Amino acid sequence: MSSHPSDDTKIAIGAIAIALCALVISSGQILGQYFATAEGYRRCQPSVMGPWAKRTRLRWRWRQFRFETLFTTPEIFLAKLRIDQKQQIITTISSDDKIERISGSPESRHRTMVSSTNGEQRSNELVCWLPFLESLHRNEWELQRYGCYDHQLQVGDPSEQQQLVGPAVRFREMSWDFMSPDIVRPFAVTTVSDIAIIVRRLGMSWEVFKPEEGLMRAEGNGHGIASTFARSIGLILQYVRVEGGVTPSPKSFFSDVTRLPKAELYIPTREADMMGFGILPGYDRLKIPFFKVGTIDEVYATMDILDSTRKASRKLRDINRLLVGKWDAHCTYGFPDIIPLAAPMIRRRGSTIVRIPTPAEYCSSLLSHKEGFVVFHNRLQEYLRGQAKNVKLEQANWVLEQYENLKVRYSEWENEAGTNERVNECNLAFLEEVHGCWEAATDYFVRLRETDQLHYYDLMACHVSHAVNYWGDGWKRLNSGTARENYGLGALETEGTHLYFDYLPLIVADMRTKGFDGPEELVHEAWFTLIFRAFCWWRCHSVYPGQDQGYKGSTLRSRYWDSKLPVYIG
Repeated sequence: MSSHPSDDTKIAIGAIAIALCALVISSGQILGQYFATAEGYRRCQPSVMGPWAKRTRLRWRWRQFRFETLFTTPEIFLAKLRIDQKQQIITTISSDDKIERISGSPESRHRTMVSSTNGEQRSNELVCWLPFLESLHRNEWELQRYGCYDHQLQVGDPSEQQQLVGPAVRFREMSWDFMSPDIVRPFAVTTVSDIAIIVRRLGMSWEVFKPEEGLMRAEGNGHGIASTFARSIGLILQYVRVEGGVTPSPKSFFSDVTRLPKAELYIPTREADMMGFGILPGYDRLKIPFFKVGTIDEVYATMDILDSTRKASRKLRDINRLLVGKWDAHCTYGFPDIIPLAAPMIRRRGSTIVRIPTPAEYCSSLLSHKEGFVVFHNRLQEYLRGQAKNVKLEQANWVLEQYENLKVRYSEWENEAGTNERVNECNLAFLEEVHGCWEAATDYFVRLRETDQLHYYDLMACHVSHAVNYWGDGWKRLNSGTARENYGLGALETEGTHLYFDYLPLIVADMRTKGFDGPEELVHEAWFTLIFRAFCWWRCHSVYPGQDQGYKGSTLRSRYWDSKLPVYIG
């Protein structure tokens, strides 16, 4: 019997091989057709989503006999943070295991699926929210380096602690079945309020902010954001980052690129964020509500709340009518004093980060300038020398003592350039001591309120109601040649501070109408403390854009604060 296969056997083997090949090919075609039913699967691959593609999966739907594509994208939002004293870490208040805080640490990067090389390797096909997450990690890491999240620094009275907020992601699994045909890549989602704050924290300035019209554009600090509008879902943002270093924003204080990262950082608290929407946060210890001051109409409305006679708001309107078409239109002279008087201390202990968004169109206050400091010091000395020896003015003497101590030890005390020109680079010892003086002055007013001797809110309202008169009264004195000593400084500013002292009898009279029945010396001492407390507040904060930038281009409308209108990042 021959060992070689017969011709019939060869033919059978060939037929089987051909049949197997046909089976493989037809099976592949069938599988290909079924996998083709997984719409959007190719758009959720690593070439598009980077590491986030690991969470892409297919689900078989038997009733429809097809695959469904499920993918995961981030919901980027600002989460309330808490300091875990035992574990010595910063965590989100939420217990949702689908939420992960963005902190810049290797662990956080791993959990949010962001690698430091994403930005260098990205292509035009890669979703832009990946480099956006990387930028947030970088920014948060810098804030931690400079002590803004230090768990050992914010211990004590909870009412004195501001609410820390930081970026976080919530993992959202979605089905491509519900994606609009206009969408070619998976998108992240956020809200109008959160993206407005996050963009500012990254050092950008909003050039256009009209989400209702589908227009949003921001630039600065090596970042850029622009919007497009998709009819099917709404506003979609595109983010770009310049690699190879941070570039200065058009309104930055510095042209030195190496100094920009720290100079561009903002205090990461809810209260600081509110300022960027033209809202002064309330301060419960002194029973101060929040005020809206972002627009000129909101300024008038707030002034009417402080002054029921409405004389002060009419004065501001008269000034604005006079200045229409001039460089200083909408300059609400005197009114910005309310910023340091009504706002809480936003700076965090142990940190040199002092930058906050400007809350109003015009923020220039006599209480922040050297002129105000110098005149106040000299007039307070004159006041105390003119008092009878049997009159005890312990609080006024305390104010003078603290003022002179700061003046002797720190050159930046009387010079606002020490804070404004060295943003986030101030002497930490100076900031801590000034911060302590602010707290001591606050404690003084708390004691007065608890003993029902004097209410801080009433004194603040009386001061601001008269402060708006300094511009007109000051120019009258300058033009008539009756201005007082200006100490070689700005004539209008020094005369304006002299006028603040002239208004003191009027403030006492107004306090009487509000129910105050104590000695006038108590109002005098409280007013000295109020002014000194405002000095301390200004030295612990730097508003941006500042005076050199005209305070313009930063404050957003208060209606966008806490807006939940969704915004997508492509």
